[in-house]
Amino acid sequence: MSTNSKNSSSAIQSVQRAATILRCFTQTDSDLGVTSLSQQLGWHKSTVSRLLSTLEQEGFVEQNSETGKYRLGLSLVTLAGIVLDRIDLREIAFSYINELAELTQETVNVVVLDGKECINIGGAASPRPIQYVGRIGRRTSVHCTAAGKILLAHLTPKERYEILPEKLPHLTDKTIIDRQVLEQELAKILRLGYATSHEEEQEGLSAIAVPICDHTSNVCGAVAVSGPSYRLGNGEIEAFIEPLLDTARKISRQLGCVPAT
Repeated sequence: MSTNSKNSSSAIQSVQRAATILRCFTQTDSDLGVTSLSQQLGWHKSTVSRLLSTLEQEGFVEQNSETGKYRLGLSLVTLAGIVLDRIDLREIAFSYINELAELTQETVNVVVLDGKECINIGGAASPRPIQYVGRIGRRTSVHCTAAGKILLAHLTPKERYEILPEKLPHLTDKTIIDRQVLEQELAKILRLGYATSHEEEQEGLSAIAVPICDHTSNVCGAVAVSGPSYRLGNGEIEAFIEPLLDTARKISRQLGCVPAT
């Protein structure tokens, strides 16, 4: 092996080891010393110390002057910000919602909260001739749709108070227009992890929705399956829960959400 090849191999190993050290820092182990890292990784202390020193020079770690331990540095925040800025929920969800539409044979939409309304930012149409058409950009009320209710359920009472009108619009005979009844429904949704709407916003239309979470583990949107009520009875709705949750988990992971352990 030539000298250049040896140097190149050594450089690659150093980069890999530096990345390995950075991955050792977690929420529970945010401050780590040379000795603990050496024991954890099985490397000589001098190797760990040298790598930490280089990472510190680049701002990827910083040393606590009182304890001598290291923690992640602010340079990582800058890099993370660049990545987060280019994350597009609609783009990330595209393939997943198309798979779900094919599986359920119903229309799948990605919905976010925009002001006091829900807005549909992405969709995959049902392959069936009779289908719900989830037009991109369509706005709906939050209190009577499955996606709206799942988003409402994850807001604080104060945030809900500011969003909901004093008098809830009465769209069908099944629309919840009593604030207290709606609060009870939202509490139930939080327990179950999903929301349903049976002809509350539109006669003949039913839906089920689950939340999507971002890199902060906060709810940033919802994914919903919608279709004609005669096809989305209780049995069908129940069968869609796990596929919906699985789709939401995949999208959330792509957004940087770390699943709870």
